[in-house]
Amino acid sequence: METQGGVATQNSSNCSTSAPCTGHEFEEDILTGFNAQSDSFPIAIAIPIIAVNCWVISLVCLKRSLRTVTNYILTSLALSDLCTGAISIPLFLSCNIIQETKICVAADMFMRFTSTSTVLHILAMTTDRYICIVYALRYMSWVTKKRVLYFIAVIWAISLFVMLVQLEWYDMNEGVKDEFSPENKKKIIIVDSICFFAFVGLPVVVMAYTYGRILYEVHRQSRNIQRHNTPGWQETKRSTRQEWKVASVFMVMLLVFVVCWGPFFLLRLELVLGSNFFEVTFSPFAQILMLWLRFVSSLINPCLYILGKPDFRKASALSRKKRNRFNDSETTRLTQSKGSTFV
Repeated sequence: METQGGVATQNSSNCSTSAPCTGHEFEEDILTGFNAQSDSFPIAIAIPIIAVNCWVISLVCLKRSLRTVTNYILTSLALSDLCTGAISIPLFLSCNIIQETKICVAADMFMRFTSTSTVLHILAMTTDRYICIVYALRYMSWVTKKRVLYFIAVIWAISLFVMLVQLEWYDMNEGVKDEFSPENKKKIIIVDSICFFAFVGLPVVVMAYTYGRILYEVHRQSRNIQRHNTPGWQETKRSTRQEWKVASVFMVMLLVFVVCWGPFFLLRLELVLGSNFFEVTFSPFAQILMLWLRFVSSLINPCLYILGKPDFRKASALSRKKRNRFNDSETTRLTQSKGSTFV
């Protein structure tokens, strides 16, 4: 059974490890006030999420070399991840502590927004790499800045629609613990099932097929280059390997999304469909981990493309060098000024 507060208000602090919570018990055990066991982790992770994603956005804004169509998608994803740290986590904590219906509804809605936005951005980046490698000669004419910005706008619009559709069954006048009516429960089951299929199952299958094609194409191109020994084959091979490395970063991001968000969606389906949906029960620690693991992806994503993409890595290194040179010059200037005072 699902309540007005949704998954945002659920806590497993009163369920013993020897007798794990069922779906119904897990839902009814509502947190009142701050709980260090379940609330400390999101507070700790929100700060680095905000810092790292702000760093990514600032790099793209300041470095002209980073303003490519692929990095526009990454910047949009960084903005979405930034919203997780700056808005979604604070809303979630506020819901757990204050237990006000409007805040809990906003937390649940924004959770749906960020999850939809994340998977659609990863799907867009996968498509970009697929066209770049499989249809290399047509990439520049197909993937233009205008089209990429258009698709980014579509991603945000779809995410906003998926978020707002939940207002169909939420009643702001009801309490957090009040259950939905049978009619609204049917709507929740239908929408959650569609969202799980459309934004988890289907994208994972499509992207798994896409990365399989990318791997095959990279292998085929490398073999043909070596076989025909064409002029500049070493440079072409190096470029092909580079594109594969970038595609690998996005493939890891897909795996991170599945690991971080998959358990939460399964838990949500179990809560919506009933405690008999799964044959196994989850320990209190597993339940808390499922709830908070999804926020980890917003921290891992920017770290992956800062460390994994050569252009971001180079831009970050240049920024650090400039900052170090500035600090050294400031230290020298202060040392000289101090020395002059003793003359």
